[in-house]
Amino acid sequence: MRRIERLYAISDRLRRTSPQVVSAATMATEFGVSRRTVERDLVALRAAGVPLFGQVGRGGGAGSIARSGRSVVALSDAEIVALVIAAHLARDAPFATAASTAIGKLLDALDDSSRIAVVTLRQRFRVALPAISEVSARVRSVLEDGVRHQTVVRLAYTDRHGKPTDRRVEPVGFYSADGEWSLVAWCRTRHAGRMFVLHRIRRATPTSETFVGRDVDAVLGWVPQFGDAP
Repeated sequence: MRRIERLYAISDRLRRTSPQVVSAATMATEFGVSRRTVERDLVALRAAGVPLFGQVGRGGGAGSIARSGRSVVALSDAEIVALVIAAHLARDAPFATAASTAIGKLLDALDDSSRIAVVTLRQRFRVALPAISEVSARVRSVLEDGVRHQTVVRLAYTDRHGKPTDRRVEPVGFYSADGEWSLVAWCRTRHAGRMFVLHRIRRATPTSETFVGRDVDAVLGWVPQFGDAP
């Protein structure tokens, strides 16, 4: 059993028997390692933020105070590489920045041998990415927050005919077609659902006004053939 798999197994073992304390000797026998190895694993789990409590002494051990269902997740090298590639391909998608930082945290958490295995496998991929239309990081962040927190956003937008327009919208979600991302929103100016191509949004300004959540498909039903906002 690899160390990262054993860490997951120990975390899950303690969570399932919580709040009972399991001795290091018992876990050493169960996982076929030395007691000292188990003690080092418990230190690593605490350092990773897994909420454990311990008892010292000859019969000492550890227990979990984690909420039910919370545990260390063990991912294979192939699963991690799949996430890395997916984040790379979605570099222009909403929450792409969050995906990139998440991948960085995941790689930083790997032990040396796992990181080497992941990097080696990752180097076997060659990806020719199409050119993308740049979207302001500020615009992307405001829209993401608007969708997450259901807050009204003011948009400075250029429509398909090149005409500038200002809108107040309720951001509902995102839509992608032919490699182009759009914001799905309820437009308060048009009193209907609309899609706003991200790279045509010149400016997005957050507001403190919240709105009642809308169904994405219902809002899309107002968009003529899912076209650009008129």
